[in-house]
Amino acid sequence: MIFNIIIIGGGHSGIEACLSSSKICNKTKLISSNLENLGMLSCNPSIGGVGKSHLIKELEILGGIISEASDYSRIHSKILNFKKGESIHSLRYQIDRILYKNYILKILFIKKNILIEQNDIKNIIRFKKKILLIDKFNCIHITKNIILCAGTFINSKICIGKNIFKYGRYNEKTFYLSKSLKKINLFINKLKTGTPPRIDINHINYKKLIIQYSDYSYYFGKNFNFNNNIKCFVTNTNLKLHNFIKKKIKSTSLYIGNISSLGPRYCPSIEDKIYKFLSKNNHQIFLEPEGFYSKEIYLNGLSTSLSLNNQKKIIKKIKGLEKSLIIRFAYNIEYDYFDPRCLNITLNIKFANNIFLCGQINGSTGYEEAAVQGFVAGVNAARKSINLLLWKPKKWNSYIGVLINDLINIGISEPYRIFTSKSKFRLFLRMDNSLYRLTNLGFLIGTITKFKFKFYNNYIYNTYNNLLDFLKYNLKKNFNIYKNIIIMSKYYGYIKKYLFKF
Repeated sequence: MIFNIIIIGGGHSGIEACLSSSKICNKTKLISSNLENLGMLSCNPSIGGVGKSHLIKELEILGGIISEASDYSRIHSKILNFKKGESIHSLRYQIDRILYKNYILKILFIKKNILIEQNDIKNIIRFKKKILLIDKFNCIHITKNIILCAGTFINSKICIGKNIFKYGRYNEKTFYLSKSLKKINLFINKLKTGTPPRIDINHINYKKLIIQYSDYSYYFGKNFNFNNNIKCFVTNTNLKLHNFIKKKIKSTSLYIGNISSLGPRYCPSIEDKIYKFLSKNNHQIFLEPEGFYSKEIYLNGLSTSLSLNNQKKIIKKIKGLEKSLIIRFAYNIEYDYFDPRCLNITLNIKFANNIFLCGQINGSTGYEEAAVQGFVAGVNAARKSINLLLWKPKKWNSYIGVLINDLINIGISEPYRIFTSKSKFRLFLRMDNSLYRLTNLGFLIGTITKFKFKFYNNYIYNTYNNLLDFLKYNLKKNFNIYKNIIIMSKYYGYIKKYLFKF
């Protein structure tokens, strides 16, 4: 059987690619090395942040799944930059890992035109207009297009102190596809990332910690989650801890040369923080629960590659964690990525246009950036397989366009992270007007249904009419002046241009 699309990898980019492509064409196949880990949150149990929540909101309007899953599974929520301008208002959710993964699995297995297979691909061969994929059993899979979203699993290694393991995630084997892709003349280099330790929730002195409560606002809409009340906590490092790490710095994989590549600037390891910010005597550490019934607390801000014994010691030196026990140890991971400047804006390779790359293999970092790329690659691979025009995201109407244009035009020297400051149109690209900006686009590319499109447009139309009614009854004398202002505003323009009647 010849498939229209085969997706390799079941992370955030793979799931979005799979679901978006299945809405446009049939014969879609997802290959993952472990089906139990589909939709798994590899690192932080959170979705959103500055810039990142704008991407999630845009995906929600275009028909992505990550926003639905995070709404369903959130246990704590914060509004960031609320005292500043609307253009940088952002959301950040803490989510339950198990609920999130189960929601993703349910959606994937319900879809009839998606075939899911547990397998490992060893080799990729281009043959005429088709692609042959050879798996670990030497079986051949034939497809018109492939979407490669293998995350940190390509030729990767995990480092804990002086120990090195050939894993893409702890206890999960790496892929060896670099040789196949070198034949296509792709430039391959290394990046690194890391994850902090997880500690037992029952051995923490909460009296010494600062409590963070959830925020409640109109931003969370009708899908109000009454379980959105789990507390997070904040503590700080101290000089005693900093001096200890300086003494043990030679035992870290970064400083003994096991890892030489650059990591994310905005999520550095604790060793980097101490040396880059010498004047600071403390750094914040956020204690984030991993779920309703989980025993694990995620220590955001304490990423490290120290040895296991040293990790146990540094935990004991933090206020409130003196008696804490580590459940999962921290580690750093180094992996292959491909220079994204070899890609078109549609995320297929310029000189091999039936191979699409998305996610961390393009040099990005974070769930949100990966999900967005997966969505774009899925839409374009599906449209290409049925001979439709490909979608080229624009910088002026979405942060999705900003992200992809930055990757393919500027390239990267470190893991790429989206920020609102990266767009010169950021006053226009707000979270609260995503519906008005992208409803029509989602329908045109084929990822939202006719019913959903009419529902969104009815909402826009009602918003406009309600505003006019308010002015009519409350500002009778100056109604015509205000009406003219509204007609010249964003609402009327979108309604007049994009509201279709079916």
